[in-house]
Amino acid sequence: MLGWFAYLQAAPGLVVPHLREELHLSYSAGGLHIATFAAGSVVAGMAAGALERALGRRRLFWLAAVVMGAGAAALAVGRTEAITLAGTFAMGAGGGTLLVTIQAALSDRHGERRAVALTEANVVASVAYVVLIGALSLAAATGAGWRLALLAVLVLPAAAWVLTRGVGFDAPPVARVREAGRLPAVFWIAAAMLFCTTAAEWCINAWGASFVQRAAGVSADTAVSLMAGWFGGVVVGRVVGSRLTRRHPPQRLLACALALGAAGFAILWPAASPAQALAGLTVLGLGIGNLFPLGLSFTVSLAPERAQLASARAVAATSTAVLLAPLTVGALADAASLTAALAVVPAALALAAVGLTAAALQSRRSNPAAGTASSRPVRQPRTASQTSGAGRPR
Repeated sequence: MLGWFAYLQAAPGLVVPHLREELHLSYSAGGLHIATFAAGSVVAGMAAGALERALGRRRLFWLAAVVMGAGAAALAVGRTEAITLAGTFAMGAGGGTLLVTIQAALSDRHGERRAVALTEANVVASVAYVVLIGALSLAAATGAGWRLALLAVLVLPAAAWVLTRGVGFDAPPVARVREAGRLPAVFWIAAAMLFCTTAAEWCINAWGASFVQRAAGVSADTAVSLMAGWFGGVVVGRVVGSRLTRRHPPQRLLACALALGAAGFAILWPAASPAQALAGLTVLGLGIGNLFPLGLSFTVSLAPERAQLASARAVAATSTAVLLAPLTVGALADAASLTAALAVVPAALALAAVGLTAAALQSRRSNPAAGTASSRPVRQPRTASQTSGAGRPR
Protein backbone atom coordinates (compact mmCIF):
# COMPACT_ATOMS: atom_id res chain seq x y z
CA MET A 1 0.00 0.00 0.00
CA LEU A 2 2.94 2.35 0.53
CA GLY A 3 3.99 1.60 -3.04
CA TRP A 4 0.46 2.37 -4.26
CA PHE A 5 0.49 5.63 -2.30
CA ALA A 6 3.86 6.61 -3.77
CA TYR A 7 2.68 5.83 -7.32
CA LEU A 8 -0.28 8.21 -6.97
CA GLN A 9 1.67 10.77 -4.93
CA ALA A 10 4.16 11.26 -7.77
CA ALA A 11 1.49 11.33 -10.47
CA PRO A 12 0.36 14.99 -10.18
CA GLY A 13 3.89 16.32 -10.70
CA LEU A 14 4.44 14.14 -13.75
CA VAL A 15 1.11 14.95 -15.40
CA VAL A 16 1.44 18.72 -14.87
CA PRO A 17 3.09 19.19 -18.30
CA HIS A 18 0.09 17.45 -19.89
CA LEU A 19 -2.43 19.40 -17.81
CA ARG A 20 -0.74 22.70 -18.69
CA GLU A 21 -1.04 21.87 -22.40
CA GLU A 22 -4.61 20.53 -22.23
CA LEU A 23 -6.07 23.14 -19.87
CA HIS A 24 -3.78 26.03 -20.94
CA LEU A 25 -2.41 26.60 -17.43
CA SER A 26 0.40 28.87 -16.26
CA TYR A 27 3.31 27.58 -14.16
CA SER A 28 1.56 28.87 -11.04
CA ALA A 29 -1.68 27.07 -11.91
CA GLY A 30 0.26 23.89 -12.63
CA GLY A 31 2.00 24.14 -9.27
CA LEU A 32 -1.39 24.58 -7.62
CA HIS A 33 -2.16 20.92 -8.36
CA ILE A 34 0.84 19.92 -6.23
CA ALA A 35 -0.14 22.46 -3.60
CA THR A 36 -3.69 21.17 -3.21
CA PHE A 37 -2.35 17.64 -2.78
CA ALA A 38 -0.08 18.99 -0.05
CA ALA A 39 -2.92 20.96 1.56
CA GLY A 40 -4.92 17.77 1.88
CA SER A 41 -1.89 16.08 3.45
CA VAL A 42 -1.49 18.92 5.95
CA VAL A 43 -5.10 18.40 7.04
CA ALA A 44 -4.42 14.67 7.32
CA GLY A 45 -1.30 15.20 9.41
CA MET A 46 -3.20 17.35 11.90
CA ALA A 47 -6.31 15.15 12.10
CA ALA A 48 -4.86 11.63 11.85
CA GLY A 49 -4.33 11.17 15.59
CA ALA A 50 -7.91 12.08 16.49
CA LEU A 51 -9.28 10.01 13.62
CA GLU A 52 -7.33 6.95 14.73
CA ARG A 53 -8.63 7.27 18.28
CA ALA A 54 -12.17 7.51 16.93
CA LEU A 55 -12.05 4.85 14.21
CA GLY A 56 -9.11 2.60 15.03
CA ARG A 57 -5.98 2.20 12.96
CA ARG A 58 -7.26 -0.56 10.65
CA ARG A 59 -10.52 1.18 9.73
CA LEU A 60 -8.74 4.49 9.20
CA PHE A 61 -6.15 2.79 6.98
CA TRP A 62 -8.72 1.47 4.51
CA LEU A 63 -10.92 4.57 4.62
CA ALA A 64 -7.88 6.68 3.71
CA ALA A 65 -7.18 4.39 0.74
CA VAL A 66 -10.75 4.84 -0.53
CA VAL A 67 -10.49 8.64 -0.32
CA MET A 68 -7.15 8.69 -2.14
CA GLY A 69 -8.47 6.41 -4.89
CA ALA A 70 -11.54 8.60 -5.38
CA GLY A 71 -9.33 11.67 -5.69
CA ALA A 72 -7.13 9.96 -8.29
CA ALA A 73 -10.21 9.07 -10.31
CA ALA A 74 -11.35 12.71 -10.22
CA LEU A 75 -7.93 13.88 -11.42
CA ALA A 76 -8.02 11.38 -14.27
CA VAL A 77 -11.55 12.03 -15.52
CA GLY A 78 -11.73 15.76 -14.78
CA ARG A 79 -11.78 18.11 -17.75
CA THR A 80 -11.80 21.38 -15.80
CA GLU A 81 -9.28 22.89 -13.43
CA ALA A 82 -11.78 22.91 -10.54
CA ILE A 83 -12.35 19.14 -10.76
CA THR A 84 -8.68 18.24 -11.09
CA LEU A 85 -7.80 20.46 -8.12
CA ALA A 86 -10.54 18.86 -6.02
CA GLY A 87 -9.16 15.48 -7.01
CA THR A 88 -5.61 16.29 -5.93
CA PHE A 89 -6.89 17.67 -2.60
CA ALA A 90 -8.73 14.41 -1.92
CA MET A 91 -5.63 12.45 -2.96
CA GLY A 92 -3.59 14.43 -0.43
CA ALA A 93 -6.10 14.05 2.41
CA GLY A 94 -6.51 10.32 1.92
CA GLY A 95 -2.88 9.69 1.03
CA GLY A 96 -1.52 11.72 3.95
CA THR A 97 -3.69 9.78 6.39
CA LEU A 98 -2.58 6.51 4.83
CA LEU A 99 1.07 7.53 5.10
CA VAL A 100 0.75 8.53 8.77
CA THR A 101 -0.86 5.20 9.57
CA ILE A 102 1.78 3.18 7.71
CA GLN A 103 4.67 5.03 9.34
CA ALA A 104 3.19 4.70 12.82
CA ALA A 105 2.49 0.98 12.34
CA LEU A 106 6.07 0.31 11.20
CA SER A 107 7.53 2.40 14.02
CA ASP A 108 5.41 0.63 16.65
CA ARG A 109 6.21 -2.82 15.30
CA HIS A 110 9.97 -2.41 14.79
CA GLY A 111 10.93 -0.08 17.66
CA GLU A 112 14.67 0.67 17.66
CA ARG A 113 14.99 -0.76 14.14
CA ARG A 114 12.49 1.72 12.73
CA ALA A 115 15.23 3.32 10.60
CA VAL A 116 15.77 0.02 8.79
CA ALA A 117 12.05 -0.66 8.45
CA LEU A 118 11.15 2.80 7.17
CA THR A 119 14.05 2.90 4.72
CA GLU A 120 13.28 -0.55 3.33
CA ALA A 121 9.58 0.32 3.05
CA ASN A 122 10.51 3.43 1.10
CA VAL A 123 12.54 1.29 -1.30
CA VAL A 124 9.18 -0.14 -2.37
CA ALA A 125 7.85 3.40 -2.71
CA SER A 126 10.75 4.40 -4.94
CA VAL A 127 10.22 1.32 -7.12
CA ALA A 128 6.63 2.48 -7.54
CA TYR A 129 7.95 5.78 -8.93
CA VAL A 130 9.82 3.88 -11.64
CA VAL A 131 6.72 1.80 -12.36
CA LEU A 132 4.77 5.05 -12.79
CA ILE A 133 7.33 6.35 -15.28
CA GLY A 134 7.06 3.08 -17.20
CA ALA A 135 3.26 3.18 -17.13
CA LEU A 136 3.16 6.76 -18.41
CA SER A 137 5.73 6.02 -21.12
CA LEU A 138 3.82 2.91 -22.21
CA ALA A 139 0.54 4.82 -22.25
CA ALA A 140 2.13 7.52 -24.42
CA ALA A 141 3.68 4.97 -26.81
CA THR A 142 0.40 3.11 -27.27
CA GLY A 143 -1.74 6.22 -27.49
CA ALA A 144 -3.76 5.18 -24.43
CA GLY A 145 -3.05 8.49 -22.65
CA TRP A 146 -1.77 9.29 -19.18
CA ARG A 147 -5.20 8.92 -17.58
CA LEU A 148 -5.21 5.15 -18.05
CA ALA A 149 -1.95 4.90 -16.09
CA LEU A 150 -3.76 6.39 -13.07
CA LEU A 151 -7.03 4.51 -13.38
CA ALA A 152 -5.42 1.10 -13.87
CA VAL A 153 -3.96 0.97 -10.33
CA LEU A 154 -7.18 1.79 -8.48
CA VAL A 155 -8.01 -1.90 -8.15
CA LEU A 156 -4.95 -2.56 -5.96
CA PRO A 157 -6.43 -1.49 -2.57
CA ALA A 158 -9.41 -3.81 -3.05
CA ALA A 159 -7.08 -6.70 -3.82
CA ALA A 160 -4.88 -5.84 -0.83
CA TRP A 161 -7.91 -5.72 1.48
CA VAL A 162 -9.07 -9.17 0.37
CA LEU A 163 -5.61 -10.73 0.70
CA THR A 164 -4.61 -9.22 4.07
CA ARG A 165 -7.74 -9.24 6.21
CA GLY A 166 -5.94 -11.29 8.87
CA VAL A 167 -2.98 -8.92 9.25
CA GLY A 168 -3.02 -6.95 12.49
CA PHE A 169 -1.46 -3.51 12.86
CA ASP A 170 -3.47 -1.73 15.56
CA ALA A 171 -1.51 0.44 17.98
CA PRO A 172 -0.65 -1.17 21.35
CA PRO A 173 -2.71 0.22 24.28
CA VAL A 174 0.36 1.82 25.92
CA ALA A 175 1.15 3.73 22.72
CA ARG A 176 -2.39 5.11 22.63
CA VAL A 177 -2.03 6.54 26.14
CA ARG A 178 1.31 8.18 25.42
CA GLU A 179 0.12 9.94 22.30
CA ALA A 180 -1.45 12.69 24.42
CA GLY A 181 1.93 14.13 25.57
CA ARG A 182 4.06 16.88 24.07
CA LEU A 183 6.87 16.43 21.62
CA PRO A 184 10.36 17.62 22.69
CA ALA A 185 11.90 20.78 21.28
CA VAL A 186 14.59 18.81 19.44
CA PHE A 187 11.84 17.05 17.49
CA TRP A 188 10.74 20.38 16.02
CA ILE A 189 14.31 21.23 15.01
CA ALA A 190 14.48 17.92 13.15
CA ALA A 191 11.02 18.55 11.69
CA ALA A 192 12.28 21.87 10.28
CA MET A 193 15.17 19.98 8.70
CA LEU A 194 12.67 17.49 7.25
CA PHE A 195 10.65 20.43 5.89
CA CYS A 196 13.71 21.68 3.97
CA THR A 197 14.67 18.28 2.55
CA THR A 198 11.09 17.67 1.42
CA ALA A 199 10.95 21.09 -0.21
CA ALA A 200 14.06 20.25 -2.24
CA GLU A 201 12.70 16.84 -3.24
CA TRP A 202 9.33 18.18 -4.34
CA CYS A 203 10.80 21.01 -6.36
CA ILE A 204 12.28 18.25 -8.54
CA ASN A 205 9.20 16.00 -8.37
CA ALA A 206 6.93 18.85 -9.45
CA TRP A 207 9.13 20.74 -11.91
CA GLY A 208 11.84 18.33 -13.00
CA ALA A 209 10.01 17.24 -16.16
CA SER A 210 9.07 20.82 -17.07
CA PHE A 211 12.67 21.96 -16.50
CA VAL A 212 14.10 19.17 -18.69
CA GLN A 213 11.52 19.90 -21.38
CA ARG A 214 12.68 23.51 -21.69
CA ALA A 215 16.39 23.07 -20.94
CA ALA A 216 16.95 20.13 -23.29
CA GLY A 217 14.37 21.16 -25.89
CA VAL A 218 12.43 17.87 -25.83
CA SER A 219 8.72 16.98 -25.89
CA ALA A 220 6.63 16.54 -22.73
CA ASP A 221 6.55 12.74 -23.17
CA THR A 222 10.35 12.60 -23.59
CA ALA A 223 10.86 14.83 -20.57
CA VAL A 224 8.69 12.53 -18.46
CA SER A 225 10.69 9.54 -19.72
CA LEU A 226 13.97 11.24 -18.73
CA MET A 227 12.63 11.52 -15.20
CA ALA A 228 13.38 7.79 -15.02
CA GLY A 229 16.91 8.93 -14.13
CA TRP A 230 15.60 10.76 -11.08
CA PHE A 231 13.35 7.95 -9.87
CA GLY A 232 15.92 5.28 -10.78
CA GLY A 233 18.49 7.14 -8.69
CA VAL A 234 15.99 7.22 -5.82
CA VAL A 235 15.55 3.43 -6.04
CA VAL A 236 19.29 2.70 -6.05
CA GLY A 237 19.94 5.26 -3.32
CA ARG A 238 17.29 3.81 -1.03
CA VAL A 239 18.42 0.23 -1.60
CA VAL A 240 21.98 1.20 -0.63
CA GLY A 241 20.69 3.37 2.20
CA SER A 242 18.59 0.54 3.64
CA ARG A 243 21.75 -1.54 4.00
CA LEU A 244 23.82 1.30 5.43
CA THR A 245 21.22 2.05 8.14
CA ARG A 246 22.17 -1.28 9.71
CA ARG A 247 25.71 -0.01 10.30
CA HIS A 248 25.53 3.78 10.57
CA PRO A 249 23.22 6.23 12.41
CA PRO A 250 20.66 8.10 10.25
CA GLN A 251 22.16 11.54 10.93
CA ARG A 252 25.54 10.52 9.47
CA LEU A 253 23.89 9.09 6.35
CA LEU A 254 21.74 12.23 6.05
CA ALA A 255 24.85 14.41 5.87
CA CYS A 256 26.27 12.27 3.05
CA ALA A 257 22.94 12.30 1.20
CA LEU A 258 22.75 16.11 1.39
CA ALA A 259 26.23 16.43 -0.11
CA LEU A 260 25.42 13.98 -2.92
CA GLY A 261 22.17 15.79 -3.68
CA ALA A 262 24.01 19.11 -3.96
CA ALA A 263 26.47 17.54 -6.42
CA GLY A 264 23.64 16.19 -8.54
CA PHE A 265 21.96 19.58 -8.72
CA ALA A 266 25.24 21.14 -9.84
CA ILE A 267 25.18 18.76 -12.82
CA LEU A 268 21.48 19.24 -13.62
CA TRP A 269 21.11 23.01 -13.34
CA PRO A 270 23.30 24.01 -16.33
CA ALA A 271 22.12 21.06 -18.46
CA ALA A 272 21.47 21.86 -22.14
CA SER A 273 21.21 18.29 -23.48
CA PRO A 274 19.12 15.23 -22.60
CA ALA A 275 22.25 13.28 -21.61
CA GLN A 276 23.46 15.85 -19.08
CA ALA A 277 19.94 16.27 -17.72
CA LEU A 278 19.66 12.50 -17.27
CA ALA A 279 23.03 12.34 -15.49
CA GLY A 280 22.11 15.20 -13.18
CA LEU A 281 18.72 13.73 -12.34
CA THR A 282 20.31 10.35 -11.57
CA VAL A 283 22.92 11.71 -9.16
CA LEU A 284 20.33 14.01 -7.61
CA GLY A 285 18.01 11.05 -7.05
CA LEU A 286 20.79 9.02 -5.42
CA GLY A 287 21.21 11.74 -2.79
CA ILE A 288 17.81 13.31 -2.30
CA GLY A 289 15.96 10.00 -2.47
CA ASN A 290 17.32 9.04 0.94
CA LEU A 291 16.48 12.31 2.66
CA PHE A 292 12.85 11.52 3.48
CA PRO A 293 13.19 7.99 4.93
CA LEU A 294 16.38 8.83 6.83
CA GLY A 295 15.06 12.20 7.98
CA LEU A 296 11.76 10.65 9.06
CA SER A 297 13.41 7.85 11.05
CA PHE A 298 15.75 10.36 12.74
CA THR A 299 12.89 12.74 13.54
CA VAL A 300 10.52 10.07 14.88
CA SER A 301 13.35 8.52 16.93
CA LEU A 302 13.49 11.75 18.94
CA ALA A 303 10.01 10.92 20.33
CA PRO A 304 10.04 7.08 20.34
CA GLU A 305 7.14 6.68 22.79
CA ARG A 306 4.76 8.78 20.67
CA ALA A 307 5.20 7.27 17.20
CA GLN A 308 1.69 8.13 15.96
CA LEU A 309 1.84 11.76 17.12
CA ALA A 310 5.41 12.23 15.87
CA SER A 311 4.57 10.62 12.53
CA ALA A 312 1.49 12.80 12.14
CA ARG A 313 3.38 16.01 12.90
CA ALA A 314 6.21 14.96 10.59
CA VAL A 315 3.70 14.41 7.77
CA ALA A 316 2.19 17.83 8.50
CA ALA A 317 5.66 19.42 8.25
CA THR A 318 6.55 17.64 5.02
CA SER A 319 3.13 18.32 3.53
CA THR A 320 3.52 22.01 4.29
CA ALA A 321 6.81 21.88 2.38
CA VAL A 322 5.07 20.21 -0.56
CA LEU A 323 2.38 22.90 -0.35
CA LEU A 324 4.80 25.84 -0.42
CA ALA A 325 7.78 24.70 -2.50
CA PRO A 326 6.12 23.97 -5.88
CA LEU A 327 3.97 27.10 -5.59
CA THR A 328 7.03 29.20 -4.82
CA VAL A 329 8.94 27.79 -7.76
CA GLY A 330 5.93 28.25 -10.06
CA ALA A 331 5.50 31.89 -9.04
CA LEU A 332 9.23 32.59 -9.44
CA ALA A 333 9.21 30.86 -12.84
CA ASP A 334 6.36 33.09 -14.05
CA ALA A 335 8.25 36.16 -12.80
CA ALA A 336 11.71 35.19 -14.07
CA SER A 337 12.45 31.70 -15.44
CA LEU A 338 12.15 28.12 -14.28
CA THR A 339 15.94 27.80 -14.24
CA ALA A 340 16.27 30.74 -11.86
CA ALA A 341 13.36 29.52 -9.73
CA LEU A 342 15.02 26.16 -9.09
CA ALA A 343 17.70 27.94 -7.05
CA VAL A 344 15.28 27.12 -4.22
CA VAL A 345 16.73 23.58 -4.25
CA PRO A 346 20.33 24.32 -3.15
CA ALA A 347 19.05 26.89 -0.66
CA ALA A 348 16.78 24.26 0.92
CA LEU A 349 19.62 21.72 1.06
CA ALA A 350 21.89 24.22 2.81
CA LEU A 351 19.21 25.04 5.41
CA ALA A 352 18.61 21.32 5.94
CA ALA A 353 22.31 20.84 6.70
CA VAL A 354 22.10 23.57 9.35
CA GLY A 355 18.99 21.98 10.88
CA LEU A 356 20.53 18.51 10.90
CA THR A 357 23.63 19.80 12.71
CA ALA A 358 21.56 21.62 15.33
CA ALA A 359 19.23 18.64 15.93
CA ALA A 360 22.11 16.16 16.24
CA LEU A 361 23.98 18.37 18.72
CA GLN A 362 20.84 19.03 20.79
CA SER A 363 19.96 15.33 20.84
CA ARG A 364 23.47 14.46 22.01
CA ARG A 365 23.32 17.04 24.82
CA SER A 366 19.86 15.90 25.94
CA ASN A 367 20.71 12.20 26.01
CA PRO A 368 24.42 11.44 25.71
CA ALA A 369 23.94 7.72 26.37
CA ALA A 370 21.38 7.39 23.58
CA GLY A 371 23.60 9.35 21.22
CA THR A 372 26.48 6.99 21.88
CA ALA A 373 24.31 3.93 21.42
CA SER A 374 22.84 5.23 18.18
CA SER A 375 26.29 5.57 16.67
CA ARG A 376 26.89 1.83 16.94
CA PRO A 377 25.86 -0.52 14.15
CA VAL A 378 22.39 -2.06 14.37
CA ARG A 379 23.05 -5.77 14.49
CA GLN A 380 20.29 -8.13 13.45
CA PRO A 381 19.72 -11.23 15.61
CA ARG A 382 21.19 -14.39 14.15
CA THR A 383 18.82 -17.13 13.13
CA ALA A 384 19.22 -20.77 12.27
CA SER A 385 19.05 -19.95 8.56
CA GLN A 386 21.91 -17.46 8.90
CA THR A 387 24.03 -19.87 10.91
CA SER A 388 23.54 -22.59 8.30
CA GLY A 389 24.39 -20.24 5.43
CA ALA A 390 20.83 -20.26 4.10
CA GLY A 391 20.81 -16.46 3.77
CA ARG A 392 19.65 -13.48 5.77
CA PRO A 393 15.84 -13.17 6.10
CA ARG A 394 14.32 -9.83 5.21
